[in-house]
Amino acid sequence: MAVWDHVRPMADDQGSAVAEDAFALLGHEIRLDILRALFDRYEPIDPTSGPELRDRRTLSYAELMDATGVQDSGKFNYHLEKLRGAYVEAVDGEYVPTAGAIALYEAMIANRPTESVPADVTVEATCPNCDADLHGEYEQEFLTVECPACDIFWGATYRFPKHGVAVREGVDVYEALYDRMMYHVGLARTGQCPSCAGITGVTLPWDRLDGESTPTVEMTCGTCSWLATVDVISALQFEPRVTSALVEIGVPREETSSLRATERVLPAVTGRVESREPFSATVTVPHEGAIAEISVGEGLEVRAVETTTD
Repeated sequence: MAVWDHVRPMADDQGSAVAEDAFALLGHEIRLDILRALFDRYEPIDPTSGPELRDRRTLSYAELMDATGVQDSGKFNYHLEKLRGAYVEAVDGEYVPTAGAIALYEAMIANRPTESVPADVTVEATCPNCDADLHGEYEQEFLTVECPACDIFWGATYRFPKHGVAVREGVDVYEALYDRMMYHVGLARTGQCPSCAGITGVTLPWDRLDGESTPTVEMTCGTCSWLATVDVISALQFEPRVTSALVEIGVPREETSSLRATERVLPAVTGRVESREPFSATVTVPHEGAIAEISVGEGLEVRAVETTTD
């Protein structure tokens, strides 16, 4: 599989304003102390949780004020009100963090700056095309896996929390990266951004549908900065008809369930434009003398799948 994760500018001024407002709400020590007090007490619950668990995860106004050490109730209430709605909610007179606050807390834990992770990461895996040892590199909290010996292996670069690298070694790092990408690409294919739950769009760059190049797919969120460029097979193999076709032309079933395995067939995959209006393209996947042809629309919707075997 090939995934390149990018960070792109926000599409409009509204997105930038939202980000600025979110950071501004946290721009005071008392507000951070309020959140820290809630996180120290927080425990996830479900709708069937008993009242004793709910009591353990909430703080009253007085308890929250005492935990922050603020003596002036007017000052404390001012800062608490700034957080309400965005990061704090009142439930039956008690205070709990919102999902947004919890996501912020989890992101800080996952990428805490006190952890040191080496730039060179040993992945203990070999290239599926030339059997050379793969190389891992961790920079700016992006994990890259590539083959230093050949240009055939597509490799990947994707955001990966620092904690995930720190607690794993060798091939476990490599597998965790691909499992994470599989989950995110699959979610994006359903139209949901894996970062902000916004609506994702899928496009096929026409310049890669020249009958020679391996087609790629761009997945973009319409709300946040999430953007990934993915090889076409990695994006298509979530479709049942495509999975069946890969099996039919000889790609082992266990390989079609792992994005890494498509690297072996990826160099021979091509695409061509059949019609520009309405848009239609054919992706051709040859494997050991057999061929799968997948007809797709502009949003990568699968219209037809045909296989030819000896």
